[in-house]
Amino acid sequence: MEFTEYVKERLALTLKSGLLCAVMLMPATVLAQSPEIVRSDESIDIATAVEAEDTAASSATSLTLTEQRKINRLSGHIQRKYRVPEAKARYIVREAIQNAERHRLDPELILAIIAVESTFKERAVSRVGARGLMQVMPGSHTRKVREIGGSRELFNPAKNIHVGSRILVNYLNDHSGDLRRALLRYNGSLGTRSSFPDRVMRIYRNLKRVTVAG
Repeated sequence: MEFTEYVKERLALTLKSGLLCAVMLMPATVLAQSPEIVRSDESIDIATAVEAEDTAASSATSLTLTEQRKINRLSGHIQRKYRVPEAKARYIVREAIQNAERHRLDPELILAIIAVESTFKERAVSRVGARGLMQVMPGSHTRKVREIGGSRELFNPAKNIHVGSRILVNYLNDHSGDLRRALLRYNGSLGTRSSFPDRVMRIYRNLKRVTVAG
């Protein structure tokens, strides 16, 4: 009888020890498997810059010497003036040049709109819901936004620039090439007193000088 009680006590002690070890080890296991929940804007910007650098490196051979020089000059200016990381600045400039060629626009004009609308913050959201670099309103351009995969894709710099450039071209066509009226409409201020076109044009002219002067 005493032997039986002794065995029971030893078994109970062994079971308690095993459970205690399991509890002590559980936090480390859970921590190792749990995903990152908090992500700051800074970490997003760094990730974008790294991805942009890789993409730019892989497609550099397809650019002409003139385009390379333009990218160097414009991205250097944007880095200094707007405090944008080098890889991110080069990526945005390259996308602006490609979309400018596709839509028959000046890349400096696209970059000037980005400068005024978002100051090169790809995750910018306005009070009325405009998103991304060129501050595209998802509800006003549902078809274009749907074609790129939805409103969340407006935070993708390349897709945002593509959609914003298409919108600007449409407005230019609607207003017979009148850039001032197209800019007012782009900003949603057509028919009101707005400084938006003047601010865009001032930066646009400055960027043109950067392209020429280096």
